[in-house]
Amino acid sequence: MLRNHPVRLTSYAGAAVPLLMARWPGVDWYTLAGAVLAILGAGEAAQRFEDAKTSAAQNTPSPWDEAAERQRLLTRKEGPPATGAL
Repeated sequence: MLRNHPVRLTSYAGAAVPLLMARWPGVDWYTLAGAVLAILGAGEAAQRFEDAKTSAAQNTPSPWDEAAERQRLLTRKEGPPATGAL
């Protein structure tokens, strides 16, 4: 689940910080700062992971490209349409 939904899990952790602060208002700032920095680091890692997936998907050729190329080759083999009067 972590590999499939890293951004979603990071957002849940980010949403939990204010809830925890409301529940336990006596948490010291060092603990809060550490939690926030950990969430920011996890968000950055998730963003880089998603960017890598997007880049890999953009560099993968589409099966439709091969079909379009075959259609262009067939069109060239058939030649231009015949023109003339009946």
